[in-house]
Amino acid sequence: MSAFPRRRRLVALGLLALAACVPVPYQARELDATAAAADYVARRVDQPGLARFAARSGYAGTWPPEQWSFAELALVALYFDPHVRSARAQTDVTRAELALAGTREGMSLTPVIEHHSRQLDDAPWSVGVALELPWVARTRREARRARAVALADAAELDVARSVWQSRARLRDALIELTDSRRRLTVLEAALSARRDMRNLVARRVEAGMLSARELAQEEAALGEVEATVELERGRLRAARAAMAGSLGIAPEVFARMTVADSPLGDAAPPMTPAEVRAAALRNRLDVHRRLLEFGAADAELRLAVAAQYPDLAAAPAYLWDQGDSVWSLAARIAFPASARAAATVRRAEAARELAARRFIELQHEVIAQAERASARLVSALAQREAAARQAAAARARLQRAQTLFERGVADRLELTAARLVAGASADGEREAQSAVLRALAALEDTTQAPLLGADATLHAATGHRIAR
Repeated sequence: MSAFPRRRRLVALGLLALAACVPVPYQARELDATAAAADYVARRVDQPGLARFAARSGYAGTWPPEQWSFAELALVALYFDPHVRSARAQTDVTRAELALAGTREGMSLTPVIEHHSRQLDDAPWSVGVALELPWVARTRREARRARAVALADAAELDVARSVWQSRARLRDALIELTDSRRRLTVLEAALSARRDMRNLVARRVEAGMLSARELAQEEAALGEVEATVELERGRLRAARAAMAGSLGIAPEVFARMTVADSPLGDAAPPMTPAEVRAAALRNRLDVHRRLLEFGAADAELRLAVAAQYPDLAAAPAYLWDQGDSVWSLAARIAFPASARAAATVRRAEAARELAARRFIELQHEVIAQAERASARLVSALAQREAAARQAAAARARLQRAQTLFERGVADRLELTAARLVAGASADGEREAQSAVLRALAALEDTTQAPLLGADATLHAATGHRIAR
């Protein structure tokens, strides 16, 4: 047999091995900071993509709505939030790593070319090829995949966590905005009453019925209320800017949106401390993530145990040796260093124990947080009831003063004084109501269960079901 056909067989074998490697082409990706900033400014709530996202999330009304409540605002925040998009991009990375963990290791191809000083046949050359086919034990493959699955599930939880963080930022900004708007309304009513009181006192001072000192006191009180109103207007502007930031849109876009007077709606029925504790342990994403971290650490330990055994590889080879076809079959056995392998196992055992301790530590922290959040809500509800009683009594006194004034029994000064007292009581009721909302927000953060607003669309948008 001539050398030429043999050489053709060698070339064909090499081409076949190269054909088994199908490369993925490089795709260019540019990042334009200027365009990204321009995209932020150009965002609108009537974008077709946002409308489609809302429809896919279960929103059945006309988009954009005329008045915005928590549910609609949450859809805007989720659509534009860069944290959620980054978390979703991280899940793509972990899915790729999961696919990589399930693949087998590739073979290696080694060309063999030899030159003989003594020519025995028609050419002094020996040409061949050697393959190495690694063999990975099933236990090692399973451990790698288990670790990759745990990390992929953890990345999915990170998406849910970013969604909850987006919701929490929006909720807190909405509570601040609602409280500031209500307080400004109360303060403006108090300012009107205080101005009327100042004018009434001034006329009585001119008539000699009151002293100038009392007028000075009224003017000082009026100046204090005016300063408080200006401070609250500044707080309202800051709250609107914070709302725009939590939605991921420009402030001028948010300025054209009409937020409902009570955008958070009615709160869910209160839970007992035991229900709060159970909901926190069941729903908390960080608790579930610690469990996945323990699973990944356990898979790492299994991988370290499997790595104590030798690595095996089959190595078939073919050599055309000066007219003679030589076939060979060899095996490569790589023995790991026993001391290093044992140290790796001990380190993996310690890491798994640390993951278990961290899980237990977080459980204890969650239980303590649940107890504190329950106590805070109970206290806030009691204060709201007391403030509501005081406000109701002040309104009743104002109504009586109005009736007496209309009958001519009481004068305008007494009526204005009743207005001031009613305004102060209304401000106290407003503050107590805001304290309840903030306590409910803290309870939501503890349990990661929706207590404020309608969250059906939020669940559909995230794909994660939150139990309560």
